Amino acid sequence: MANGMMRYGGGGLRDVAPLHEEMERVLRQAFGDRQSVSQAGAFSPALDVEEDENEFNLHVELPGVDPESVDVSLEDDVLTISGERRFYDEKDADGFRRIERAFGRFHRAVRLPDRVDADRVAATYREGMLKITVPKADEAKPRRIQIQAG
Repeated sequence: MANGMMRYGGGGLRDVAPLHEEMERVLRQAFGDRQSVSQAGAFSPALDVEEDENEFNLHVELPGVDPESVDVSLEDDVLTISGERRFYDEKDADGFRRIERAFGRFHRAVRLPDRVDADRVAATYREGMLKITVPKADEAKPRRIQIQAG
């Protein structure tokens, strides 16, 4: 065409309307079904591990997670964090058109590289952040060896 415009099928925007309606239907079906979203979204919280000479500190992002639904365990130098971020209750879920946050059960396991003192592990939860402090066992802490003269 002389003016640089192209015609598709002769109908212009009328031909696009059925495609747009079909896309809307697919999106409503995908994002409107609360069960498929909550089960399909794999929630895996972000986790940072800090280490100094005395302990490990783990910071786990758990916004919207009830701390009562989180389990923390330590076995054979493997720290395991598991729990569930629950979807909204039924009456609150009716108006959603789009859901991007993930829900469901989660499980994270971190092998700690040194021996730790399992009896002194502590966990705190504040403003959606779980902090776990894992002290190193005394035998795992670095020691300076003094050299005796001859």
